[in-house]
Amino acid sequence: FLLTLNSKLVIIATLALTFAGSMAFLLSEYNNPETLGLIPFSDKISVSIFESISGRTAGFSTVDHGKTLQHTNFFFISLMCIGGASASVAGGIKVNTIAVILVAVISVVSNRQQTSVFGREIPQEQVRRAMSIGVIAIIFVFLVGFTLTLSENISGGHFPFLNLLFESVSAAGTVGLS
Repeated sequence: FLLTLNSKLVIIATLALTFAGSMAFLLSEYNNPETLGLIPFSDKISVSIFESISGRTAGFSTVDHGKTLQHTNFFFISLMCIGGASASVAGGIKVNTIAVILVAVISVVSNRQQTSVFGREIPQEQVRRAMSIGVIAIIFVFLVGFTLTLSENISGGHFPFLNLLFESVSAAGTVGLS
């Protein structure tokens, strides 16, 4: 049976994001005694896969993200911002949107006039909408992060910017990892 272009993009992007998130989590937290460091290798792999998927969708966690390393949280900010696929209950800008943006960028870099993948053209209106959603999401998240930073400075708080950005993306993406 044949899959639609949207289904192909969602499946491939979901697999790529799951793999990238799993590898990033595994490699970053491998020796961290507060997260993966003390558990058996097979559990490290399963926890990493679970965290990668949950970090984009549900917000369930088997580790305390307050104990993960900064570079892990920085990577997970991007996963939370992307979220799940369209028609799912996950938040974020959606896997479909990021896939269209990436295909459009590849088309521009390849100097192609049309945005196409798998022999199918993606309409320019869809590309424009995806780009707009991506830019609006980035602006919104960074404005919220900046506002939190300002309010922390005014109130005398001492939360690092990355923690505040993690909070804002977690809330905007309705992930709830914080």
